[in-house]
Amino acid sequence: MSAIVAEKGDGVTESIPATTERLYLTLDGNFIYRAQGRLIFIGGMEEGEGQEGREQKVDVVFDRSPFHPQGGGQPSDVGKVVCVGTGIELKVVKVSFSFETNVVTHHCEYGAGVTMSELAVGETWGLFVDEEKRNTFSKFHSAGHMVDRAMELCGYNMPATKGYHFLDSPYVEYKGKVEAPKREALIVQLNEKFKELIEEDIPTTICELTKEEAEEELNKVQANFFFSVFKDPTVRIVGICNFRCPCGGTHVRSSKDLEGFQVTGIKVKKGITRVKYDLAKE
Repeated sequence: MSAIVAEKGDGVTESIPATTERLYLTLDGNFIYRAQGRLIFIGGMEEGEGQEGREQKVDVVFDRSPFHPQGGGQPSDVGKVVCVGTGIELKVVKVSFSFETNVVTHHCEYGAGVTMSELAVGETWGLFVDEEKRNTFSKFHSAGHMVDRAMELCGYNMPATKGYHFLDSPYVEYKGKVEAPKREALIVQLNEKFKELIEEDIPTTICELTKEEAEEELNKVQANFFFSVFKDPTVRIVGICNFRCPCGGTHVRSSKDLEGFQVTGIKVKKGITRVKYDLAKE
């Protein structure tokens, strides 16, 4: 196991195993919004005390965290972390993950009254995810997987090449073409499948498979997934609307939670089909 050097204050450093237990990886963990973790690293810190009207920055790492980092087309969680002992509070504005060290880094900001010299490795902190935003991000990500299932049910079993599940303009891209005369009809068909899948109330599943098991199970019909790129011996497999694929994101409990989503358009460029979707505006 690799290690990182953690700052303990007063110039003292300590080598600590570089790993974060990621609580969101299990199905139940998708709905953990608060937890406690031990501070194991402080970095990227701006010197001095927080100033009025100016946010300063610091990066912190804990031995466990409920925060989902940005990746896989999903925005990172935001929220706050609070030191149990001192009451120091940091605003989490972004979260990232290193596949090399298995570390989740919380990129934070702090303002007036916060003195960074008071931070110490080893202290217990409360970690609080913004629940409303997490649930929204999960819905938009799951809806992207529902596009995958609907495309499959409509006879388009094309490899997905990219998913963008941010709220501004979400879409899923596939390798292959949907011919122009068929696109409008396909939008109608996809939205019909959306309604059927939502009404079926299909539970979400999350499990770990070996790369060999995943290859055998998920590539039976067509080689849509390339498991050789994964470094770990096992792969996290998420099932949305009975469509199973490798994924590291957070998701809803059931297809019923995706009420209101719809396919809004299809574009094709350079052999890539982009299916756009969104939550219907009230």
